[in-house]
Amino acid sequence: MNTDGEGKDAIIVPHGGCRHPINTNSFIEEQGENGISYNQTQLHLDGMDVFSFGIKRAPESVDHLLNVFNIEKDNVDYFLFHQANLFMNNKIAKRIKIQSDVINKVPSSLEYFGNTSCASIPLTMVTKLKSDLENRHLNMIACGFGVGLSWGSVYFQTANIVCNDLTEL
Repeated sequence: MNTDGEGKDAIIVPHGGCRHPINTNSFIEEQGENGISYNQTQLHLDGMDVFSFGIKRAPESVDHLLNVFNIEKDNVDYFLFHQANLFMNNKIAKRIKIQSDVINKVPSSLEYFGNTSCASIPLTMVTKLKSDLENRHLNMIACGFGVGLSWGSVYFQTANIVCNDLTEL
Protein backbone atom coordinates (compact mmCIF):
# COMPACT_ATOMS: atom_id res chain seq x y z
CA MET A 1 0.00 0.00 0.00
CA ASN A 2 1.36 3.40 -0.96
CA THR A 3 0.23 6.96 -1.40
CA ASP A 4 1.64 10.11 -2.92
CA GLY A 5 -0.05 13.18 -1.47
CA GLU A 6 1.43 15.35 -4.22
CA GLY A 7 -1.17 13.82 -6.55
CA LYS A 8 -4.11 14.76 -4.34
CA ASP A 9 -5.57 17.19 -6.88
CA ALA A 10 -5.69 14.62 -9.71
CA ILE A 11 -8.89 12.99 -8.32
CA ILE A 12 -10.66 15.04 -5.68
CA VAL A 13 -13.97 16.34 -4.39
CA PRO A 14 -12.63 19.59 -2.88
CA HIS A 15 -15.42 20.28 -0.35
CA GLY A 16 -17.36 17.95 1.88
CA GLY A 17 -14.83 16.50 4.28
CA CYS A 18 -13.35 17.67 7.55
CA ARG A 19 -10.66 19.76 5.88
CA HIS A 20 -13.16 21.76 3.77
CA PRO A 21 -16.71 21.39 5.12
CA ILE A 22 -19.50 22.28 2.71
CA ASN A 23 -20.64 25.88 2.91
CA THR A 24 -22.63 28.23 0.65
CA ASN A 25 -19.52 28.98 -1.44
CA SER A 26 -19.16 25.26 -2.17
CA PHE A 27 -22.02 25.47 -4.67
CA ILE A 28 -20.77 28.43 -6.71
CA GLU A 29 -20.29 27.31 -10.30
CA GLU A 30 -16.82 27.80 -11.79
CA GLN A 31 -15.56 27.07 -15.28
CA GLY A 32 -12.57 24.77 -15.49
CA GLU A 33 -9.73 24.88 -17.99
CA ASN A 34 -11.60 22.29 -20.04
CA GLY A 35 -14.64 24.57 -20.37
CA ILE A 36 -16.81 22.43 -18.09
CA SER A 37 -18.69 24.13 -15.25
CA TYR A 38 -18.44 22.58 -11.80
CA ASN A 39 -18.71 23.41 -8.11
CA GLN A 40 -16.56 22.35 -5.16
CA THR A 41 -18.87 19.46 -4.18
CA GLN A 42 -18.35 17.68 -7.50
CA LEU A 43 -15.56 15.34 -8.54
CA HIS A 44 -12.57 17.04 -10.18
CA LEU A 45 -10.51 14.70 -12.32
CA ASP A 46 -7.35 15.34 -14.32
CA GLY A 47 -7.60 12.41 -16.72
CA MET A 48 -4.06 12.64 -18.12
CA ASP A 49 -2.46 12.79 -14.67
CA VAL A 50 -4.53 9.85 -13.50
CA PHE A 51 -3.73 7.82 -16.61
CA SER A 52 0.01 8.52 -16.32
CA PHE A 53 -0.10 7.64 -12.62
CA GLY A 54 -1.98 4.37 -13.24
CA ILE A 55 0.27 3.05 -15.97
CA LYS A 56 3.36 3.91 -13.92
CA ARG A 57 2.49 2.95 -10.33
CA ALA A 58 0.33 -0.16 -10.88
CA PRO A 59 3.00 -2.10 -12.81
CA GLU A 60 5.68 -0.98 -10.33
CA SER A 61 3.53 -2.19 -7.45
CA VAL A 62 2.80 -5.59 -9.02
CA ASP A 63 6.44 -6.10 -10.06
CA HIS A 64 7.59 -5.19 -6.53
CA LEU A 65 5.16 -7.71 -5.02
CA LEU A 66 6.32 -10.42 -7.45
CA ASN A 67 9.98 -9.73 -6.69
CA VAL A 68 9.75 -9.42 -2.90
CA PHE A 69 7.81 -12.66 -2.52
CA ASN A 70 9.54 -14.47 -5.40
CA ILE A 71 6.26 -15.17 -7.23
CA GLU A 72 6.48 -16.39 -10.82
CA LYS A 73 4.00 -14.64 -13.14
CA ASP A 74 3.20 -17.94 -14.83
CA ASN A 75 2.00 -19.29 -11.45
CA VAL A 76 -0.57 -16.51 -11.12
CA ASP A 77 -3.95 -17.55 -12.51
CA TYR A 78 -5.43 -14.05 -12.68
CA PHE A 79 -4.29 -10.46 -12.40
CA LEU A 80 -7.16 -8.26 -11.22
CA PHE A 81 -6.75 -4.53 -11.74
CA HIS A 82 -8.97 -1.64 -10.76
CA GLN A 83 -10.82 -0.93 -13.96
CA ALA A 84 -10.67 2.74 -14.78
CA ASN A 85 -10.65 1.89 -18.48
CA LEU A 86 -9.67 -1.01 -20.73
CA PHE A 87 -6.88 0.88 -22.50
CA MET A 88 -5.20 1.59 -19.15
CA ASN A 89 -5.49 -2.03 -18.02
CA ASN A 90 -4.04 -3.31 -21.28
CA LYS A 91 -1.13 -0.88 -20.88
CA ILE A 92 -0.55 -2.07 -17.29
CA ALA A 93 -0.60 -5.74 -18.39
CA LYS A 94 1.88 -4.94 -21.17
CA ARG A 95 4.24 -3.18 -18.75
CA ILE A 96 4.10 -6.14 -16.36
CA LYS A 97 4.93 -8.34 -19.37
CA ILE A 98 2.14 -10.81 -18.88
CA GLN A 99 3.06 -13.27 -21.62
CA SER A 100 0.03 -15.54 -21.71
CA ASP A 101 -3.37 -14.67 -23.14
CA VAL A 102 -4.10 -11.24 -21.60
CA ILE A 103 -7.84 -11.56 -22.30
CA ASN A 104 -8.05 -14.60 -20.00
CA LYS A 105 -5.30 -13.76 -17.52
CA VAL A 106 -6.53 -10.18 -16.90
CA PRO A 107 -10.33 -10.41 -16.74
CA SER A 108 -12.49 -7.32 -17.07
CA SER A 109 -16.10 -6.44 -16.28
CA LEU A 110 -15.93 -2.94 -17.74
CA GLU A 111 -18.35 -3.86 -20.52
CA TYR A 112 -21.03 -4.54 -17.90
CA PHE A 113 -20.43 -1.86 -15.28
CA GLY A 114 -17.90 0.74 -16.44
CA ASN A 115 -15.60 2.26 -13.82
CA THR A 116 -17.11 1.29 -10.46
CA SER A 117 -14.22 2.59 -8.37
CA CYS A 118 -13.27 0.26 -5.50
CA ALA A 119 -15.94 -2.29 -6.50
CA SER A 120 -14.34 -3.11 -9.87
CA ILE A 121 -12.16 -5.96 -8.56
CA PRO A 122 -14.85 -7.86 -6.60
CA LEU A 123 -17.39 -7.26 -9.38
CA THR A 124 -15.00 -8.80 -11.88
CA MET A 125 -14.42 -11.74 -9.57
CA VAL A 126 -18.12 -12.58 -9.15
CA THR A 127 -19.12 -11.96 -12.78
CA LYS A 128 -16.12 -13.32 -14.68
CA LEU A 129 -14.50 -15.85 -12.33
CA LYS A 130 -17.43 -17.30 -10.38
CA SER A 131 -17.04 -20.88 -11.65
CA ASP A 132 -13.26 -20.89 -11.14
CA LEU A 133 -13.59 -19.36 -7.67
CA GLU A 134 -16.09 -22.04 -6.65
CA ASN A 135 -14.31 -25.02 -8.17
CA ARG A 136 -10.57 -24.39 -8.27
CA HIS A 137 -7.60 -23.38 -6.19
CA LEU A 138 -6.50 -20.00 -7.59
CA ASN A 139 -3.44 -17.81 -7.20
CA MET A 140 -4.31 -14.18 -7.84
CA ILE A 141 -2.82 -10.72 -7.72
CA ALA A 142 -5.05 -7.68 -7.33
CA CYS A 143 -3.93 -4.10 -7.79
CA GLY A 144 -6.03 -1.09 -6.87
CA PHE A 145 -5.19 2.54 -7.47
CA GLY A 146 -6.91 5.89 -7.41
CA VAL A 147 -7.79 8.80 -5.14
CA GLY A 148 -4.91 10.45 -3.39
CA LEU A 149 -3.05 9.27 -5.49
CA SER A 150 -2.76 5.88 -3.80
CA TRP A 151 -2.07 2.32 -4.89
CA GLY A 152 -1.57 -1.16 -3.56
CA SER A 153 -1.18 -4.76 -4.65
CA VAL A 154 -1.95 -8.05 -2.94
CA TYR A 155 -1.25 -11.70 -3.70
CA PHE A 156 -3.89 -14.11 -2.45
CA GLN A 157 -5.05 -17.68 -2.89
CA THR A 158 -8.57 -19.03 -2.96
CA ALA A 159 -9.90 -22.58 -2.81
CA ASN A 160 -13.49 -23.49 -3.55
CA ILE A 161 -15.02 -20.36 -2.06
CA VAL A 162 -18.72 -19.65 -1.94
CA CYS A 163 -19.53 -17.02 -4.49
CA ASN A 164 -23.10 -15.74 -4.44
CA ASP A 165 -24.78 -14.60 -7.62
CA LEU A 166 -24.63 -10.89 -8.25
CA THR A 167 -27.95 -9.25 -7.43
CA GLU A 168 -28.69 -6.15 -9.46
CA LEU A 169 -31.19 -3.65 -8.11
